[in-house]
Amino acid sequence: MRDAGLRPDAIDASPGMVEIANRTHDIGARCATFDDLTEEAAYAGVWASFSLLHAARDDLPRHLAAIARSLVDGGHLTIGMKVGEGGGRDSLGRFYVYVGVAELEGMLHDAGLSVLSKREGAERGMAGTIDPHVIMLARKTADG
Repeated sequence: MRDAGLRPDAIDASPGMVEIANRTHDIGARCATFDDLTEEAAYAGVWASFSLLHAARDDLPRHLAAIARSLVDGGHLTIGMKVGEGGGRDSLGRFYVYVGVAELEGMLHDAGLSVLSKREGAERGMAGTIDPHVIMLARKTADG
């Protein structure tokens, strides 16, 4: 992203991931959660690639609303989530919440975001299981 002329503001809730990002890319990543996202109209885009899947289901609407507030009008969100029902821990002990495709679209709409595209697939994750997922691109609407 930086090489493309963008100015990333990289955050992650995991100190280990922040350390890896800074060591590998010297990006100035900082340790923060979606609850720490308080900026308003500050970002042209947010890339939440399989990060919100670690949040509790009840927290997703609040986090998506915070992301929408952080976007400028017309700003974009790319979000990746595992698809399914319920939640639980994988064999590595990591917590996941699973969402339905229509459910996620509804949450994005409720947050003031319009889904522009979606891509569904399945891939083998770090825990070795093949999990279905969806990646959506959404835009903040002017009245969102």
